[in-house]
Formats: sequence, C-alpha cells, structure tokens
Amino acid sequence: MITLEAYRPETWFSQDGARIKKRRLQLSGIPTLKNWRFFTLTIALRNITPTEAYERGSDRMRRFLARFRKAIGREFLWCWKLEVHADEDGYPHWHLLIDYQKKIPLEIFERLTKWWGLGRVDVRRVRGADWEYLFKYVSKGLDDLPEWVTHYKGRIRIFQTSKGFWTRKKPRKTSKAEARTCMTRVDLITRESWNARKAAIVTTQADGVRRVRVIKLQFPFLRALLLAAHEAIRTGVPLVAPSAVHLNEIQILDLINEHRKYEGLALIPRSYFPHAAAA
Repeated sequence: MITLEAYRPETWFSQDGARIKKRRLQLSGIPTLKNWRFFTLTIALRNITPTEAYERGSDRMRRFLARFRKAIGREFLWCWKLEVHADEDGYPHWHLLIDYQKKIPLEIFERLTKWWGLGRVDVRRVRGADWEYLFKYVSKGLDDLPEWVTHYKGRIRIFQTSKGFWTRKKPRKTSKAEARTCMTRVDLITRESWNARKAAIVTTQADGVRRVRVIKLQFPFLRALLLAAHEAIRTGVPLVAPSAVHLNEIQILDLINEHRKYEGLALIPRSYFPHAAAA
C-alpha cells in the first residue's frame, strides 16, 4: 500500500517530533545514570530579555562545565536540556546531568552559584524519573511557545551531550558534496511553514516494513488531505488513516517526477480527486 502522509519532522517543538527524537536517542544507547548529579540552572535576571537570557545561559554552560571539570580534576560524561514555558514568563532554564556519583565537596558546592552567575543552582541525586523528564517535549506546538522562541532567528539548541555519552551511537556518514541547505537564518514560524509544504510518500510492504520518502509540495499538504476527506464523505469510503491520502503507484510516480522537475516542488493535481475538483 502507498499513501501520502503528513510530514512529521524530528523536533523538540511538537509532541510527535519529540517522540521521534526520544526514540532515536534511546537507540543510540543511554548510559547508566544511577547516582549522577541532576543540576537545575535558572535565570534570576529580569533586566534582560528572555532572548538575552537564552544566549547568556548557552554561553555560560560551557564555562560552568569547564570549571566543574577543573575543580574535580577529571573528565566526565554529561548532557543538558533547555526548558522554556510560555505559561510562565518565558525565561529559559537548563537541566544538566553530570556523571559525578560522590557527594559534592562543600568547597565546590559553595562555588556553583558563582560559577553559573545568572541565578539559582539546584543539585540533587538522579532518580529514575529524571531521565524521562528530560525527554518531555518542549511544547505541544507553536501556540505553546513564548514569542521569543518562535521569532528567534537561527538555531535554538535544546539538547546537548558530551563526547562519548552514547553507548551504541554509530558515526554519521559525511558527504564532501557542497551543502544545498539555505544558510539564511530563519525563525521557527518560517521553518514550520516550509514543513507544511512537505509530505511523506509511505510504502508499506507485505511484511509491514514502511519505507518513507519526503517530497516538497507546491501547496500545503493539508489542502490535499481536505480534498481527500471531501471525496471520502461523498463516496462513504473512509480515509486510509486520519492524516493520510491513498494514491496509486502512477500518481505517486507523477508526484516524484514533479518533485524532480520543478526544483524539488511537486503539485498534486485536483484531478486526483475528480468529484472534489468538480465541487
């Protein structure tokens, strides 16, 4: 069976995208976190904007880890996750996990807040639920995010780990070909509008294996879904899935050829849904 389905990118900014990220990261191999230290680093300054708070905190995290490393005299594994909440004041904070299982010496503990220098530092021993908490989605969607996040030009780093953190991660294959991605900094709203014009061609084989190919459309996928829904209502035949359009192999090949012909853009003719086109 071949279907045209909504494109669901791997992203922290949606529930579906965060689940995809969580699954990929778990397959990379999570180290044993028992007795690690769980830091929460907050921003107390309110004379700067949330955007400035994010940029200062991101820069300060690197120096905070370096000072902790120098104080204990050894390298260690770590990971951190950025959190933002639109229902509060929109200011960011960070959760940091460090592979340090002993009791933090008092002389180091007393310096933590000074090293961070931006607000309060809370430390506790890792519990089982702490790792799952890190994988909570950042938001349910764009409406669940502070305005500064949706309008931030450039990449917002949500999650980062130390080198060697993952236990089963395979090296990525790199290509020496010239990059074809846009180098202009865009905000999250713009990227979401681009994603809305993408769709996934999903081929489900007899053994249940799904093969996915992403293409770009000349209009939002939602329009094709609405046309298919109109036809389903008219004929009384339900959609193959709530967010999928069933197309035959010839129609799929047409889309792929359109995608190649028009510099990565494909058009779904209304003739694919003849009764909807006549409505």
